[in-house]
Amino acid sequence: MIDLGVIFDFNGTMFFDGAYHNRAWQLCAADLAMREITEQEVKAWIVGRTPKEILEHFLGYSLTDSMVHQFSMEKERIYRSLLVKENLLTKEKKKPELAPGLETFLNYLRNAQIPLAIASTADVQNMTLYYDMFQLERWFEWDRILIPDGKMKMKPEPDLYQAAIRKVKIRPEHCLAFEDSGAGRESAYQAGIRHIVAVTGDSWNTGLMHEPGVIASIRDFTELNEKNFK
Repeated sequence: MIDLGVIFDFNGTMFFDGAYHNRAWQLCAADLAMREITEQEVKAWIVGRTPKEILEHFLGYSLTDSMVHQFSMEKERIYRSLLVKENLLTKEKKKPELAPGLETFLNYLRNAQIPLAIASTADVQNMTLYYDMFQLERWFEWDRILIPDGKMKMKPEPDLYQAAIRKVKIRPEHCLAFEDSGAGRESAYQAGIRHIVAVTGDSWNTGLMHEPGVIASIRDFTELNEKNFK
């Protein structure tokens, strides 16, 4: 077996779900503000914004962390409903899919007996939905999916990646991480991973290639070949 471990972030890396999150925030904000939210407002005040920024803009007043959490949970409920319903984002009846080329890559890694893990900040409800929807058991045992448990610190702290490294049982310098966010890249780097691939296919943040530890940038997993790693 190759002395290599591969660890993936999930949202924006394995699953390009930005449009679903944006639409969920749009619907959530519309309910809170009691008016329609335009696409122009989505681009200006939702895309790339934190939950606190989004909520305070559309509500018009400051929120405590507890209030942000409460409203964000409602947004996540709307997000999950979008994933399981058909024909909400496109006119075609098309189910959500993993990032292009990912299934082929995961099959290759499984056949090569390379240990895999996921280090994600998704909550347990979302990850359970993903696990069933995408049949992730084909590649990942549930205990190889590391998500916040109330004890580990969130990204950019290294806790999630440190836990994933322990699961794959490979030294961090021999691990490869796939990330789409600055916080995720920092988390992997602080955990000792020095081989990080930036996935940009669903991200407004395209500057990761210039950050420490990032060795390559791909739009999606169909671009995985030697030229990306030179």
